[in-house]
Amino acid sequence: MKNMFNKIYNFFDKKVVLPITRLVFRISEKSSKSSKKLENFLSKQTTLLFLSLILAIFLFIIVDQKIIKFTSSSAEVFKNVPVKVSYAEERFVVEGIPETVDITLIGSKADLYIAKQSYSQNVTLDLNHITKPGTYTVPVEYSHGLKSIEYSVNPSEVTVVVYLKESQNRPLSYNVINSNQLDAALDVSEVSLNVDNVTITGAGYKLDQVANVEALIDVNKIPNLVEGTQDLDDITLKAYDASGNPLDVEISTTKKVQAKVTISSSSRKVNLNFVPVGKVPFGKAISSYKFSQSYVTVYGSNEVLDELAKTGINIEVDASKFTDDYHETIEIPKLTGVKKLEFNKVDLDVIVTEVADPVTLTIKIDALNVPDGYTASAASVDDSQVLVEIKGAENVVSVLTNADIQAYVDLSKCNLNEPVCVANVKVKPNTANARLVDLVSKKSKVNINLIKNS
Repeated sequence: MKNMFNKIYNFFDKKVVLPITRLVFRISEKSSKSSKKLENFLSKQTTLLFLSLILAIFLFIIVDQKIIKFTSSSAEVFKNVPVKVSYAEERFVVEGIPETVDITLIGSKADLYIAKQSYSQNVTLDLNHITKPGTYTVPVEYSHGLKSIEYSVNPSEVTVVVYLKESQNRPLSYNVINSNQLDAALDVSEVSLNVDNVTITGAGYKLDQVANVEALIDVNKIPNLVEGTQDLDDITLKAYDASGNPLDVEISTTKKVQAKVTISSSSRKVNLNFVPVGKVPFGKAISSYKFSQSYVTVYGSNEVLDELAKTGINIEVDASKFTDDYHETIEIPKLTGVKKLEFNKVDLDVIVTEVADPVTLTIKIDALNVPDGYTASAASVDDSQVLVEIKGAENVVSVLTNADIQAYVDLSKCNLNEPVCVANVKVKPNTANARLVDLVSKKSKVNINLIKNS
């Protein structure tokens, strides 16, 4: 410690006291009018020491203050600071307003600490001076009470477009969202809104883009996802253009929008159809088949269920497997529009026997897809029917009738410039029994007259 004080004393003596002493003596020597008292006073070693010390302290304070100011200067960047906008909202719609800006503050750490306490509330965009529609470039302002703080805002100015605010009345429809959160057996079958019309407000060009306004019935907000009718109060309103894109317009109503939501379960018992695909091995035939369940309960929309009730669900099986009696557990195909099946798999048993001698039936030919404005008729009696050969098990072939088989021609591709259309003859099973046999048409083509209606 003593060595340190000696070094400090030597430093001041060499760098401060000695230079000042020399300066004083030089001034004293050159000044012929100097007072003897002043000379004596300045000549004293203690006087020189105190003057040197005072000057050194003064210089130290100056330098020290500069160093503190330099080393304590700092900068902070605040991102996504919200912008407070002020304009005549009852008259105008403004586009181009940024939601947030970035602010850079530069100053001492103490000042920055104070400034940080309220920086997020001091960014403003003042548009109150705007009195008519148009495009304007306006500054983004940041206000604070500390003059020692330097700041910059990014962006420092923005270009906004001002439109007159317009209003239109529109009908209110609804759309069910998040319906996949319902149990597959349930469906939102009915929604009743207490509001029929709403008012949309915004720029005129944007109002013209609105194709529909919807109340979003969110399944996740329905209190109990069970069958029955429930009230729903938490409803969001959205406006969409013709492509289904949401539009930024205000939507208002004279009263709060509420809905009564009915959840129901739509189901049907649907038959399972056994459909062999391809050819049964040579010399073999399907005598009978049996599913462990002949029908399945299907859940879905009423439109889909009504159609399936007519057609049933086809379960296709590779016929080449039927070399002998056959057993397999088969997955039931889930068709488009079907939400849920009562069960997904069914057991199939097929009895295979020897093929019997073929039989033939004469089947009337149906004309399908007749062109609009035309009447179709067979060119001759021979063109109106076809002989169909049937191969299969004796017990099946022996009970088939004309009603089990359909013969038809498709006239959708006929050349209407020709009076006679040469059409291909096709045959297909009409019943479950007919699907167990092979059907072969003995005629490949027939002539059909197409007569234009008068």
